[in-house]
Amino acid sequence: MAESIQGDGQGRDWRRQIEELQDEGRRAFLAGDVRRLSEIFADDLLVNSPIHRVHDKKTVLDLLGRGVIRHTSAVEHVEVVERLGDLVVVMGWDTVTGPPSGGTVHRRFTNVWRAHASSWQLVVRQATPFEPPADAPAAAR
Repeated sequence: MAESIQGDGQGRDWRRQIEELQDEGRRAFLAGDVRRLSEIFADDLLVNSPIHRVHDKKTVLDLLGRGVIRHTSAVEHVEVVERLGDLVVVMGWDTVTGPPSGGTVHRRFTNVWRAHASSWQLVVRQATPFEPPADAPAAAR
């Protein structure tokens, strides 16, 4: 376990760092900020994408840079954040609009963050489209 990740000297613990990185990553993706995402993503990032392909970091950044997977909105609902040594697993669901489908898509996701220096990097992401059940809360539809 990377003990240096207990806090960053500014009073933030690992959970707070992950929450901030999750939000920063979402905002950077919406803005198409490939430079910032390149810092947030680990060099060995793997994404099991909602377009049913596995992508590496280079491919994800290329698709985003070309606008193939850029979203116009994204709302994330985190259900679980668990630390497992030098990894943190974040699970939940999100709702995005825009490419590649052009419409609104609900997705279950799993993000795995790995300790890196005094912060964290996204090393694995999975996102799978799903249709919320009819009795789901309005926020899920």
